[in-house]
Amino acid sequence: MGIHWTQVKDEIEQEIDRIWLDEPIEVTLSKHGYFPGNAGKSHDTYIGNMFFQVSELQGLGPYIMEPLMYQALADDSFDVEHIKKMFIFTYYRKCKLLGDEDPNGAPAAWFNLPKAWRFYNLCVECFDTIDNKKDMKDLLWSWFGYLTRMYRWFSTVYPWECCGQLMKPVTCLEDAEKLVELAKIGDQVLHANV
Repeated sequence: MGIHWTQVKDEIEQEIDRIWLDEPIEVTLSKHGYFPGNAGKSHDTYIGNMFFQVSELQGLGPYIMEPLMYQALADDSFDVEHIKKMFIFTYYRKCKLLGDEDPNGAPAAWFNLPKAWRFYNLCVECFDTIDNKKDMKDLLWSWFGYLTRMYRWFSTVYPWECCGQLMKPVTCLEDAEKLVELAKIGDQVLHANV
């Protein structure tokens, strides 16, 4: 038998307590462009990496997977074994991309989140000590707490102002006419196969 689920929950909770008010080193390194695993680097910038950190954690945590898993836990047609499989099917590839320190590939975590990969593996390892939905929900509550906290940190440090600089308002007739021409082309393309 592997590690007990309460030990995994405790480790995740300790990490949440550590990062609740103090910016995690993973976030600090990312906001300064330090990605030792060479993730991303589109157009000689790391903004895509940071966007990925925000969007993936948002989806894996509070806005998509958390409500889905809680609905499945509340549904009598899903048993605890289904929930375990759903967890593995959903998180394996994403957490590996977020933080696997592959000895044959990148020298460090892909997206600077090695704890996401570690906690995923610990959760899976402890599944054989969970035989009911109540315990599973308790473990997942901590898992989602970690993902949500990291999402909020990355969302806080993301350089949103850079995106705003790229989205200039239409301020003259010439710009508006260009936009109308673009809309006409878009309309033809979007409705060509209807």
